[in-house]
Amino acid sequence: MIIDFHTHCYPDKIAQRAVNGLSSGAGIHAYTDGSFGGLSKLMKEQGVGLFIVNNIATDGRRMHNVNDFAVSIDGGNAVSFGSVAPFAEDALSELERLKENGIVGVKFHPYFQDFYVDDPRLAPVYEKLRELGFMVVFHAGSDISFEDTERAEPKRLREAAEALGASAGHDVILAHWGASMQTANVMEELCGYPVYFDTAFGLGYINAEEANEIVKGHGSSRILFGSDCPWSTPERELGFLNSLGLPEEDLCNITFGTAAKLLERHGRNVITP
Repeated sequence: MIIDFHTHCYPDKIAQRAVNGLSSGAGIHAYTDGSFGGLSKLMKEQGVGLFIVNNIATDGRRMHNVNDFAVSIDGGNAVSFGSVAPFAEDALSELERLKENGIVGVKFHPYFQDFYVDDPRLAPVYEKLRELGFMVVFHAGSDISFEDTERAEPKRLREAAEALGASAGHDVILAHWGASMQTANVMEELCGYPVYFDTAFGLGYINAEEANEIVKGHGSSRILFGSDCPWSTPERELGFLNSLGLPEEDLCNITFGTAAKLLERHGRNVITP
C-alpha cells in the first residue's frame, strides 16, 4: 500500500478554472481536472491506497469555504487537511472549528498566503496549533510561481518548527524534500532536526545525489512520500524514488510506514488491504 502525503484538489465548480490558472501561472502541466473525483481516480489507477489533500486558504474571505470543502471530503481513503489565513481575525476560532470537525492537519503556503514562516506575529496561531495537537504542513523552500525565495527558507522553517513545538514532539512537515530548490541549506539547517520532509514535486528539482544525502542525513523514518498531484503524479515521483537505489527498508518507510505511524498517532488508523 502506498500513502501519498501531498495532493491537491478543489470544489467541482471551480476546479478546472483553478488548475488552469495555476498551470498557466507556473508554466506546469496539470495531470487531473482539479476535482476530488479526478484526484481519487488517478490515485486508484496508480496504486495509492490513502492520500492526504492539502487545502490552502489564500485569505480570510475564502477561509471558511476552503475548510467546508476540506471537511466534506475527509474520510475513506482521503485525509483532508484544513487551512487558515494566519492573520485573519477569526483564525483561532477557525482552528477550533476544524478540530471539532475531526480534521487532523493544517496546511500553510507562505507565498500564496503572503507571510514569512518565522514572523513573530504568528505566535498566537502557532500556540493554538500546538494546543489543539494538529499536524502542521508548510510549503517549504522556493515556489516556481514567485520570485521571492525567502518566505520559507530552511533557517526560517527551523524557527517556525521550534515555535510549533517540534523539539517537544509536535508534528511539523516540510514539503518538497525539506525546502524546494534549497537543498544545500536543507542539509545544513534541517537534516536530523525533528521534523518530517515530504518528497512532493521533487522530480526535476532535486537530483539523485542530493536526495540520497537527505535520506541518509535525515532518516527514512522522517520522510513521507508525496506527489503534489495534480502538478505531478505518484507514478512519476515513485519512479524518481525507485531510481535512487535505496534499501528496501527505506523505501517501505517513505512510501508507507512513516505516514502510517504519523496518521495513527493522530487517530487515523491505516489498514492495509
